[in-house]
Parts: sequence; structure tokens; C-alpha cells
Amino acid sequence: MRRGPLSVALAVALVAAVTGCGGDEEYAPLRHPFRGATLLVDDDSPAAHWRDDHDARWLDSIADTPQARWLTGPADLTDLRPYLEAARARGALPVLVLYYVPNRDCAGRDGGGAADAEAYARFIGRTVAVLGSSRAAVVLEPDAVAAECFDDARGVLLADATRRLADAGQHVYLDAGHPRWRTPEEMAGRLRRSGVARAEGFAVNVANRQSTADSHRWGLRLSELVGDREMLIDTSRDGLPAPPDDQWCNPPRQALGQPPTTRPGLARVAALLWIKNPGESDGPCGRGEPVAGVFWPAQARTLIANSPWLPPAARRTAAGATVPVS
Repeated sequence: MRRGPLSVALAVALVAAVTGCGGDEEYAPLRHPFRGATLLVDDDSPAAHWRDDHDARWLDSIADTPQARWLTGPADLTDLRPYLEAARARGALPVLVLYYVPNRDCAGRDGGGAADAEAYARFIGRTVAVLGSSRAAVVLEPDAVAAECFDDARGVLLADATRRLADAGQHVYLDAGHPRWRTPEEMAGRLRRSGVARAEGFAVNVANRQSTADSHRWGLRLSELVGDREMLIDTSRDGLPAPPDDQWCNPPRQALGQPPTTRPGLARVAALLWIKNPGESDGPCGRGEPVAGVFWPAQARTLIANSPWLPPAARRTAAGATVPVS
């Protein structure tokens, strides 16, 4: 992992100070931000722009559904204020995803994210400043805790980010990966090192395709191990069974899952959300796809056409739409 100025020894000391290395953390009271909340439909999402630019009403099923807003670096903070203003005007709860941890993809200097710990701390500080008096649900760093390159230094960064966001009144949900990645016991230890005691809870299945039932079952056990924290489950692309080989990179058969709801009726689930923006590519997987994070109308069409949660007419309209293949 590319490191900033934190040494391993200092990282271990800070982990003990921030999270309590003995596992006896005092958990902050839950605030339940999703209870009675209205979720925001983002008129500025890539799907909404593509629909409007191409008069593609078949995309309404995605564009008119609440989704999270991803912040992948300082440049994304420029457009955050209008998003927050829209949320305030509609009395809605913004859902943000922070995705800028150093060595984000575990590839050393080429791993993406912030250059070092200091750059990441500045990003968190700027995010807190832009949020100001707004209150948001913040999904913190998809894949970061479950990743192979997770270590004490990363735990320190995430624990500090969680503390600073929570102290500013934001509602933090640390990403916990998905049921086929880590056992609940291993994930619980990593989450404790990452400051989950100060968070509202954790997020499951972000950008993955595990079933809601499997995510919930796994998340319940994990919740028991981390102070009964609540979970968010990403249902954006779990409308069909997960690929048998766990193919993650733009599998040809996938579907929209259950629409977002703040009344999921599942124990310890705060909300079902579309955290991953449906229709965005997972990356160039060898079949002519765009780079990761770019809206890809061909994938959006597939997600709609295959979804068991949509009316047959919407599925048929999408299936018959003509779109660029790459």
C-alpha cells in the first residue's frame, strides 16, 4: 500500500486510540436517519442526462429512481452544493459515497484514490466543510475494508474519517463488502479497526450482485459482532441470481433489483438503496465496454429489460430500444 507519513508503528498506536484495540468499544447511540426519510431523485445523474439528451424515455426506470451521489475526489465536490440544495428544497436525505481512499484498488502507485494520508485527510475536511449544516447518509469507501490490502494504516484513515464526519453530524455507513468476500467474524474485526463504533452502521453488496436475502443473512451476523449496528443493502443490480462464478465485471446477464425504500421490513436494515448507479460500466472487461464509472446505455437497457421488479411494459420498451453498444 502506498503510504503517507504514517508509519506502521504510529498506525497501530492510533488504531488503539481511536477504536480500542481490545474490541470493547463504546458504541455511539444510533440516530436512524432513514426513518421517515424521503430519498432524493438526482436530476443531474448520468442516466438522467443521457435520457434527456437522447429523448430516451425507456430510461425512466433508472433516471427517476433515487440513487447515491459518488464523490471520487476533490473535483466532485464542485457539484455537491447544487445536489445538497436540491435535497433541502425537496426535504430529502442525500446519500453520498466517498471513494477516494489511498491505494484504492490495491495496485500500489497505480491504485487510484488520494496520493497519501494527508491528501485524504484534506479531502475529508473539504467534504465536511461543503456539507456544512446539511445532513447526509455517507457510505464510506466501497471495498476499502474488505480489500486484500487493508492494513492498520488504512484502518486509521477510515476511523479518522468516520470520526470527523460523525462529529460534524453526518451519518456514516462503512462499506463491508459482500457475503462471498469475507466471513462476518473477519469483517467485524476490520470494521472495529475502522471506527464502526462511531458509525451508524455498514453497507453490504455495494456494486455487487449478491441476493438481498443472502446479504441480509450475512449482515445480521455481522451486526451482532459490531454493537448491533444497522445495515444498508445495495439492490441496484441484484434482480437476478449472482453469476455462479461471481463474475463482477459487466456480466452479460444482470437486472435491476428492488427499488430503494426506507421501510424495508427487514431486521436491522435501515434502507434498501441503489448505491451503485445502475448503467455504469464496471470497466473495460474485454467486450468493448467503456472505462469504469462511465454510463453505458447498453448495460442500462439490459438491467431494465431483465428486471423482475418492473412492469412488463417498461421491460419490453427497454428491450426494444436502440442504443450504442460501446
